[in-house]
Amino acid sequence: MEAALKQLRIIWLTLLAFVIFYAVLSFKASVHATHEPIVFRAIGLVAAIEVVILFFFRWKFVLQSAALLNAEAENSSVLARWRTGHIITWAFSLSIALYGVVLRYLGFDFRQVSVFFIAGGSLMLFLGPRRPAEVH
Repeated sequence: MEAALKQLRIIWLTLLAFVIFYAVLSFKASVHATHEPIVFRAIGLVAAIEVVILFFFRWKFVLQSAALLNAEAENSSVLARWRTGHIITWAFSLSIALYGVVLRYLGFDFRQVSVFFIAGGSLMLFLGPRRPAEVH
């Protein structure tokens, strides 16, 4: 269990660093393209839907597995499902931040796309790795 938690923390910190990297990359980018406002709205809608899907996967994989791991801490199949759930939720969080990079290179201002970095980073921080007994 402790090895799995340590592995998840390393993955989580790496993905969190990528969110910061994406924000810095977008801030430093000099983009002068024109943009269509409908694209921003469409990607914003996709990101909102991803948040709903993210919490569904968190409930399905992480929270249900955490309840089982409290009873059987060394059950390898439940532990694998718990780890998979964390990685899936972080991948969705990272993809939301990546939408900010895409929008920035499509010509949107950094102020406009920063909401995607804030959302992705906040989700990563909020959904960090915890022991199953600490998961709510």
